[in-house]
Amino acid sequence: MDFRTFDLPAAPQIPGLVFRLFRGEADYPAIDHIQQAVKQVDGDIWMKTRADFSARDCATTNPFEDCLFVEINGEVIGYSWIDWWTESNGIQLYLLLGWILPEWRRKGIGRTLLHWQEQRARQIAATQAPSECRMFGANVDETQPAALAFFLGEDYRLAFTVVDLQRLLSEPLQLAPLPAGVELRPVTPEQYPAIYELNEATFRESNNGYTEQSYEEFLQDVIKPTTDTSLWCIAWEGEQVVGLVINEIVDGSGKTPWVAVRKDWRRRGLGRALMTHSLQRFQEREIQLASLTTILESISNAVGLYERVGYRIVKRMPRYRKPM
Repeated sequence: MDFRTFDLPAAPQIPGLVFRLFRGEADYPAIDHIQQAVKQVDGDIWMKTRADFSARDCATTNPFEDCLFVEINGEVIGYSWIDWWTESNGIQLYLLLGWILPEWRRKGIGRTLLHWQEQRARQIAATQAPSECRMFGANVDETQPAALAFFLGEDYRLAFTVVDLQRLLSEPLQLAPLPAGVELRPVTPEQYPAIYELNEATFRESNNGYTEQSYEEFLQDVIKPTTDTSLWCIAWEGEQVVGLVINEIVDGSGKTPWVAVRKDWRRRGLGRALMTHSLQRFQEREIQLASLTTILESISNAVGLYERVGYRIVKRMPRYRKPM
């Protein structure tokens, strides 16, 4: 038997069924084909692409050891991916992802693939520092009811829900006033550390999947050749940053990757004021659509704030967990 294949005793008895590891560039066309076929059925879900498999700077996953592919009579009909990280609440998460051509679903292949991934994650965990809480993770969009039933049957349970929200900028906007003593200032590089510190302190409170960023990682995320910091809304009280909205324009639409308000300034109207000023800056540039992503169950009720300034949920992406 090829040393890169696996004889999995619990696999369904399907003629020509083979489980094997990633073989490099030869698998790229199959990855492309599966991605296209899956999205035709499941919608525009997030999937690992050939670019992920070809990346040389992947911090964790080694596709040649961690990613199982499925063949039927030599044709690739499914593939998987494992990733892992430590979240701000101490959870060591092992994210198990997999995709199978729609015509080969509900035949036991996905279950075999998942069980191999769980075992592979245990092997990886055994080489790492001890952790008080290790969890398997799975992503299921609201457009995937069969996948939801599958993971529930495997004892995965809802942990939190990622949601995408959008707002049409042609709709009327009522600018909310900043609280007394607070002002917006133009952004300069000297302010980046203070902006980072507030952002990191805010998201570190989350129990919903946040992974801590270093200052260098934060700058890499928000400072790009296309960055326009005049789109940002940074609220100051004296020499202290008390709130922020970081914006960017991507493919002609307004995106807001980061929103944070200092704990002692919450529920005082600052978040609403920052969001309306943020939307106004998009409108001034004649942007037609604003969007952002957040957690439905966030302790700050972020969704409620965004809905009050006109955003609406357009997509729900539940995240499921299972103790290792």
